[in-house]
Amino acid sequence: MKHFINALLASLLLLSAIPARAAVLADRDTSTMVFVNIPVAHIRHSPAHSSEMVTQALLGTPVCVTDTVGEWFGVTLPDSYTGFINSSSVTNVSAEDFAAWKKSPRVIVNCPATVDVVADTIKGGRVTYLMNGTILPAAVTPGSNYLYVSLPDSTAGYIPTDMAMRLSEAFTPFADTDLVIATASLANGAPYLWGGTTLLAPDCSGLVRRAYFAAGILLPRDASQQALVGIDIPVSRPDLWKRGDLLFFTNEAGTKITHVAIYDRRGRFIHSSGKVFIASIDPADPLYIPRKVVQVVRVAGCEDTPGIIRLTSHPWYF
Repeated sequence: MKHFINALLASLLLLSAIPARAAVLADRDTSTMVFVNIPVAHIRHSPAHSSEMVTQALLGTPVCVTDTVGEWFGVTLPDSYTGFINSSSVTNVSAEDFAAWKKSPRVIVNCPATVDVVADTIKGGRVTYLMNGTILPAAVTPGSNYLYVSLPDSTAGYIPTDMAMRLSEAFTPFADTDLVIATASLANGAPYLWGGTTLLAPDCSGLVRRAYFAAGILLPRDASQQALVGIDIPVSRPDLWKRGDLLFFTNEAGTKITHVAIYDRRGRFIHSSGKVFIASIDPADPLYIPRKVVQVVRVAGCEDTPGIIRLTSHPWYF
């Protein structure tokens, strides 16, 4: 237990310099871990369903409980973001079982939108559904068309083999920016949702997080936080921008970072603004939109620096 708590504290300190938007709960017991047990859980600013949704967490995400308010838990997420989750959305896990989960064979779901978990590969029978980025223990049988996945609530079922990758084989040493762009592109046309982090309805920074998570990188939650990580690339030199760089925009007053996009190539970028779509910084491009880029940040090559955490280095996952 002592080793577990030390590892937990180390992961929280890694992002200590990055401000959180949601309520910060300090000086709490950090030894209680739970797993999200529904396809996507809403994390609220305050302990009420009517409170603002500040972010989301996918099924199977390890979450640290730091407080209890009625039917709500105050929680810290793997990226150190904080908020409140309804207790019905999580399943308790012992320290021993949590340690076993981190060592278990797992897969990461890479479906375009959602994939059903079925009770039987012949008869079907939907158990639940999973979203892109979900990580679960799985039994992988070579040559089989299905994986047997275990869910946090002790139920289990099957998903097609081509809808997931072994976690041990999913990530390259450095962020695969082609995969980042490909994952973000899966959300093309999806509606904007404040606090959304899924490909079905992300906000701008949620799209960035989901795309980089597919490449094994955990980034801070908000655009203003993401602007604090990595290395700055000259805004005036688009010729130096690379695929996967993050482009930042401000509010009308120009006083605060309020929007982020992922640069692709030839002046184009993908972002979530009203919906997910491709736009351009080039006035001659038919996809041009008149928004001024005020900062450019490079993530690839800065792995395991403050705020840019490889999942394989995160003590909650490995």
